[in-house]
Amino acid sequence: MRAAWVGAAVFAAVYIALDLNKLYALRYGADLGTYLQTLVNLQHGSSWNFGEWKPHLQVHDSWALVALVPLVALVPRAETLVVVQVLVIASAAIPLALLARELNLSERAAAALSVAYLLTPSAQGLAYDNFSENAFVPVLAFSGALAVRRRALVPSLLCGALLLGLKEDEILFVLWFAAACALWWDRRIGLSLAALALATAAAFWGFERVVGAHPNDPRYALLVHDPGGKIAMVLLLLAPFAFAPLAAGRALLLGLPLLAEIVFMQPWNYEPSRIGSHYVAPLLAATAIAAAFGAMHRPGFARAMIPCALAVMLLFNDAVLRPGRWPYVVDWSAYARAVALRDGEAGVLLGRRDEGVWAVAAANPRVRLDPRPDPLFAACPAYDTNARAFFASLAGRAPQRLCGGVPLPQ
Repeated sequence: MRAAWVGAAVFAAVYIALDLNKLYALRYGADLGTYLQTLVNLQHGSSWNFGEWKPHLQVHDSWALVALVPLVALVPRAETLVVVQVLVIASAAIPLALLARELNLSERAAAALSVAYLLTPSAQGLAYDNFSENAFVPVLAFSGALAVRRRALVPSLLCGALLLGLKEDEILFVLWFAAACALWWDRRIGLSLAALALATAAAFWGFERVVGAHPNDPRYALLVHDPGGKIAMVLLLLAPFAFAPLAAGRALLLGLPLLAEIVFMQPWNYEPSRIGSHYVAPLLAATAIAAAFGAMHRPGFARAMIPCALAVMLLFNDAVLRPGRWPYVVDWSAYARAVALRDGEAGVLLGRRDEGVWAVAAANPRVRLDPRPDPLFAACPAYDTNARAFFASLAGRAPQRLCGGVPLPQ
């Protein structure tokens, strides 16, 4: 367990620093501000936010996020959600290692599995992306699987209930795995989880009908959009675990509904099969659990996990930890203007080009994000690749031209 704790601590320290750099460079998208303002307003009983221009609890079945309201009330800053997101992703390595030990894997194999999870482009992309409810999926899924394996009813129901309160698609996933649990492992736990999932589905469906709302979900069809991207996603999920999930056998088929959600999703506002996308979080959790069972059947897989995970991270990482990429150069004057909006009293309408400002300033419930298309929106390069400019900025010599923290040639 020492390796899992050390790995989680290192992951948290590295990504908290990288995420704060991204925040101060104003590179976060609208979602971080949307969730921040939702949690600020929930202190007064409303989930309204000016990112979605409606109550967030009408958009998604995310009532579990209410648990964050006291923390945001104590520290109403975007940094709070940034730190929470990284910590919950890092901490998932602990129940994953415990699950591996519960499956009689050696201490070394359990450590390799937990560290491989932290090295995956999926976990790192999720930690470096916008705040999302799905950041909580791995830690709850691993903890729930551990509780079910131990046949512990109350912890299983608690993890299941929290998963059900993250997002409406988790209702279907919990129901699916609850049915499998009832058939092949523990009838009492499986049926209890299924009843909980059905009750949650009925409550959310009824609430949406009463308020005349509809969840923000994409379209689905049998046509597969970007099949190459879907295949790459599957390979990049399996490879960090040295393809150990394949040794889980027929049980791997239980992950098909999670895969189908992404495979048959039609073009959305961005490609959901991107390996660091929050859509991939349930698949990441299922893959890591399958890797534990695969290593139980064939322990030799564990020896290859960390080398494979390192290779995949360095070559295919969706986050900044990839050769040639550097943290952003922070324009502190621009960040100061965002802080002034956050701490000010006036209401302000920001254009879509100012999503990074919105992410910081949304702690002020009077700051709004314009829902209309922004003709002045200019896309900036995804990553800073100018090492000289980055190190010069640490010494106080910022480049003359920046686009979202990325130095531009003169």
